[in-house]
Amino acid sequence: MNRHVRSALLLGASLLGAGCEQSTNPGTSSFVPEIQYVSPESVTLTTRVSGVAWDPEAFFMSLATCGPTCPIPPFISEGMPLYQRSAIRGGSVSALDPTNGATVGDPSSTDGVGIWVLPKVPSRNTAPYFIVSASQGALPTEQIGPPLPAIPPTQYLKTLTLRPIKTVSGSCVSMEAVHVGSTGVLQAVAKQLSSQGKPTVVSDLLDPTQYHSVTVVGMFHAGNAALRAPAAGTGLSATSTTGSGAPVSYPVYHIDWAPPGTPPSNLRSDRGFIVSATDKSPVGFAVVLVPATLPRPAAITYTVTDPVEDAVARRPWVYMPITAPPTPGIVTFLGIQMGYQPPSIPLFQLPPPPGACVPL
Repeated sequence: MNRHVRSALLLGASLLGAGCEQSTNPGTSSFVPEIQYVSPESVTLTTRVSGVAWDPEAFFMSLATCGPTCPIPPFISEGMPLYQRSAIRGGSVSALDPTNGATVGDPSSTDGVGIWVLPKVPSRNTAPYFIVSASQGALPTEQIGPPLPAIPPTQYLKTLTLRPIKTVSGSCVSMEAVHVGSTGVLQAVAKQLSSQGKPTVVSDLLDPTQYHSVTVVGMFHAGNAALRAPAAGTGLSATSTTGSGAPVSYPVYHIDWAPPGTPPSNLRSDRGFIVSATDKSPVGFAVVLVPATLPRPAAITYTVTDPVEDAVARRPWVYMPITAPPTPGIVTFLGIQMGYQPPSIPLFQLPPPPGACVPL
């Protein structure tokens, strides 16, 4: 037995000696990955931007036909029937870089409930991004929620949602990709212009040689951030200043609505919208045109007014003016949710959550 132990020790010693004669550099392990140093400057940070694609005209039509005692909450939120009836399927959504006018990354398709995701929008703390919807997509055709009248289909137009997105966090959620069609409020404006002696179709409004900008403004009820009931009775003005400081006002068409087919057909759009004879909108929609016959402004200031006095509803509501440059050749949608006057919780004490990606 001692002889076997001695033989084993000799064999081990010989193997150890052989190992000592080899290179002292250890081989690469297949179990522990080699650590690679990457300079922080070489890493491109990205932000995941997601949200909903919806048609505000379709949303309003569903709410209006549901009636004044409609039991369905008017929120743009997955699972809400009014939103689901206005959700855009098969749309295409991109992030626009306003510094060069180009979209970044690949577009996102909208799913069956209007959800879209842009997984890699470059993160930055400078200029914000904006969401652009391509001229495609459609509303659901099946019955959703209570038995409401069908919403007339429409051809969607390329639309810029005028809501800045500051990609300073890992994700931006609950963003909106608004889709504006050719047979709603814009058709009503085109018919109004035609009735005044200027034959106009919707495509003319998007012709940069005729208009520097066409903006659809949706004015919404004060309250929850997802609330999209109309701010009925509100008005809008659109102004700029010349190089000498002189004020310039632009045409604003306040919109009203009645069920499709209601006379007069020469003024009412296929979806039932018509230009109001007053300077207020009963349904919270307005359209601003900047004619190309005027000098193109560097920026347009949109100011909402609320003449309604109602202590129960805490009106008049307020909203600070918004200034933005014109965007020719594309529909711009500006969604304005009105705010309550004091007494209220001061907004400066409630900073938005990081996922809201609001420029501060």
